[in-house]
Amino acid sequence: MYTRMKIINSHYIPLPEPRWLIVDPKGAIYEQLGTLTVVEEAPKEKGKYGIITHSHPVVAFADIGYTEDDGDRINIMTSLTIADGHVLDDVFLEDCTRLCPAGHRKLISYNFNTLVFKLMTRPDADYFDLDEFIEDLKLNGVTLIFPKNELQEIELTLFDANDIGMIISDMTGIQFVVPFYAILDKKGVHIQYDKIFLEFVNQARAYLKINPKFRFHFKASLKELNPLVEKLNNELNDYLEQKEKN
Repeated sequence: MYTRMKIINSHYIPLPEPRWLIVDPKGAIYEQLGTLTVVEEAPKEKGKYGIITHSHPVVAFADIGYTEDDGDRINIMTSLTIADGHVLDDVFLEDCTRLCPAGHRKLISYNFNTLVFKLMTRPDADYFDLDEFIEDLKLNGVTLIFPKNELQEIELTLFDANDIGMIISDMTGIQFVVPFYAILDKKGVHIQYDKIFLEFVNQARAYLKINPKFRFHFKASLKELNPLVEKLNNELNDYLEQKEKN
C-alpha cells in the first residue's frame, strides 16, 4: 500500500482482446480489462516539486460463477463488461504476473512452477498458501497440465531468498519451496528437520489435488541435505497415505 498524494492526472487504457488472467502479489486471480495510469505530485524536496507516475490493473473477477434456476445449478461466466471493472489501487501493475489467456485457461507445469517460485520467495510471502492457490486455479477454470508419471523424482538444492535460506526443487519437476529452519545456540546450528518435513507434507498434499496418484521421491547432490532426503523418502508418502485414510 502506498501513501496517497495529490493526483494531477489519470488515464485509462482498455486492453483489446484477447485478454489475460493475471495474478496479484497475494496470489489472487483476475481478468485484466485495462490499465489506469496515475500521475501524482511527488513529496516536496528542497523547495522543488516533482511527479510520480504509476499504473494499476483494472480488472474483473475471473472466477466462474453459477446461479440457481428452479433448484438446478447452471454454470455461467462472471460478467466481464467494463462496468464491472474495478481498479486494484493498492497493487502496482508491475508486481502482477500474467497467468494465461482468459479464453484459453491452461497452464503448463513449468509456468506454474515459475509463478509459485516467485510468489513463495517474495519478502512478504507468509500470506501465500499453495493449497488455496491450486483451489483458486480450479475455481477460475484453469487446467493445470502436469506430468502424468505417478512417481515424481524431485531434485532439491539450497537457495537464498531475501536473506532467508530455502530448500527448493528443480523447476522442471514439481516445485517445492520450503524455508530452511535452523536454530543457533552455544552447541552450534541445529536443523529443525521435523518442521521442514511438515512443510514438505503440506505442499505435497496440495499437489495431490492435481493428481491424487502422485508419489514423491527426493534426491540432492548437496550432502547437507542427505538427512532430510532420507527422512522425506522414508516417511513422506506413508504419512500422506495415513492422513488420507483418517
